[in-house]
Amino acid sequence: MIETLTNEIMASQLSQWIQATYWLWPVLEIIHFFGLTLLMGGLIIVDLRMIGFFPTINLQGVKKLLPFVIFGFLLNLITGILFVYGDPSRYAINIGFQIKLILILLAGCNAAIYHFRVEGYALDLGSSSIRPPLTIKLVGLTSLSLWTGVLLLGRLIPYVGTG
Repeated sequence: MIETLTNEIMASQLSQWIQATYWLWPVLEIIHFFGLTLLMGGLIIVDLRMIGFFPTINLQGVKKLLPFVIFGFLLNLITGILFVYGDPSRYAINIGFQIKLILILLAGCNAAIYHFRVEGYALDLGSSSIRPPLTIKLVGLTSLSLWTGVLLLGRLIPYVGTG
């Protein structure tokens, strides 16, 4: 199944264009890095605040960073898909890439937990010296850990085993 999908991607015009356009891969890398900067820069601040650092910073203000985080994620999603199209056989069997995808899925589940279960209460804390409850801390710590793992595995993709 994976081999069939890999072959179909390799035969696509998009894959062939990416492979034939010598300047495109470095441009995609730059855009991917910029997206990563927006994603991680915003998440580090949001997650550290949820964990309990910087209690004088209002969570309503921190929440204003989330559109930048989402934009960074979308940049990385698009460029990541283009990377896979540019070299599908490399990514299909790369254990670092596979684990990275699992961590992204788990980070998405954690974000859903934040949005549907925690956000309202977290925003009620405002900028106070009240320590965040354990649930809020765990969601922030989980987010920070998962996205750090995604970052590290992304950097290791060229260097880790392929199966």
